Amino acid sequence: MTLTSMGTTVSIGAWRFTLRGAELADLAYDGEPALRAIRFVTRDHDWRTADDTVLTQTLSSGPGSSGRLRIEASAHYDDTEVLRYTLEVTVDGPTLHVDAVGTTTTPFRRNRIGLVVLHPPTLAGVPFTARHPSGTATAAAFPTWIAPHQPAADLSGLDWSTGRVALTLDLAGDVFETEDQRNWTDASFKTYSTPLSEPFPVALDAGSVVHQSLTLRATTDDRPGGTASPAPDLAFLDGPAPTAVVTPPPTLQLLAASAPAAGRPADARPLGVPVLVEPVLGDPNVGAVLASARRDAGGGPLDVRFVTDDPDRLRAAIDDVLDSGAVVRIGAFDPTSHVTTPALQQALRDAAAAVGDLEVVAGTRAHFTELNRTVDLFRDWDGPLTFSVTPQMHDRSPEQVTESIRMQRWVVMSASRLAAGRALHVGPVTLRPRFNAVATSARPVVTDATVEAGYGPQFVADATDPAQHSAAAQAWFAASVEALTVPGVASITLAEAWGPRGGPLPG
Repeated sequence: MTLTSMGTTVSIGAWRFTLRGAELADLAYDGEPALRAIRFVTRDHDWRTADDTVLTQTLSSGPGSSGRLRIEASAHYDDTEVLRYTLEVTVDGPTLHVDAVGTTTTPFRRNRIGLVVLHPPTLAGVPFTARHPSGTATAAAFPTWIAPHQPAADLSGLDWSTGRVALTLDLAGDVFETEDQRNWTDASFKTYSTPLSEPFPVALDAGSVVHQSLTLRATTDDRPGGTASPAPDLAFLDGPAPTAVVTPPPTLQLLAASAPAAGRPADARPLGVPVLVEPVLGDPNVGAVLASARRDAGGGPLDVRFVTDDPDRLRAAIDDVLDSGAVVRIGAFDPTSHVTTPALQQALRDAAAAVGDLEVVAGTRAHFTELNRTVDLFRDWDGPLTFSVTPQMHDRSPEQVTESIRMQRWVVMSASRLAAGRALHVGPVTLRPRFNAVATSARPVVTDATVEAGYGPQFVADATDPAQHSAAAQAWFAASVEALTVPGVASITLAEAWGPRGGPLPG
């Protein structure tokens, strides 16, 4: 067993992996990639992922190609610990075993607690066998195009091959299933415990125990070609856009600032680009939100995406906003599902027909996931579609943010297939989620008719990335624009116009 001076790389026999906190990352066997990561994850009633702090790490060598790693860690939200857990990692030749025990330290409502296995996205197109608690098995494959729903469910294990290595994964302590995390621009397929079909959230008392384990076995096959099926051609992820020139190039937009009004720069100049704004109809601050966005745009047009479940209220709001200044397009989304319901689609069609030259857009204000899962709702919609992008739905690590760029190209190509010739308006593209699309908690009631204290994302936990104004973030946004610039993408909306979630346009 060897440990680098940084204390991150572990080699035991033919196994090699990187320790990132309490995570085992980039697992390889005999030089072949095996798993993207193994984690123990705590997610609360609003699907927020707890931050983990490693308390102890102990490495010990065994005879031959064996060894043991013990990790003790604390899971917490802000300054409140909710759980402590221990990972016992045992390696014995070709077998890697992880035993996980977590104990809640305070009463806690959870949606999920337990082991998570991340498979690399390069397995796209590779067949696998799903084994079930009943003793039966199902043949399937890791999807090439992003799957809207779980490609494997009711799991007790998976078998697949990568390069020269065949892998067998046994899972115990709960029923598992696999989802396609590329929907959220994560670079992984995820096998996780506690199926989504189970009720959530679940209230736990202090002292509640979760005990799960997994066993990963590797077998090397040195025959020519190894054991794996030929990998699909994924060149489109890293190369230029599918045509040499995207004509016309997408319009770049910014999101209206949601920070307290006092933070507005005194020397702010007209942006020269459309500004996207998301008023919630029924809130008392709709007028103030729109007025603030108008000020951000400096006379430029607004891209107004109303949040409402009331088509009649939407029609009246469209009339009002068209009377108040330039508008480049109008959209609407249900406040619960975050998609444009058929009733809202009809209201948008009616408005476009009444005005004559008004562009209307439908889709989702949330992740590509929601568009991917509800695309049948838009079979009668012939206008442009939209979805948002944020890399930190599940993980706030630098690796996650960096890897999401490659996945954004995969997402936008998958969206283009769904659009079937309809234009795409992508965004907002934000480093952190600007709202929680999967919260089980009720949305806070807005009582302030002004935006003096800010609105929307200003009051969303973890919506502001500390690195928002760094050179790295500027480079990330520029790379995001490049990744998302493919034929059919008409506009890309980036960060807020100013404030803690703001940032200048790239280039």
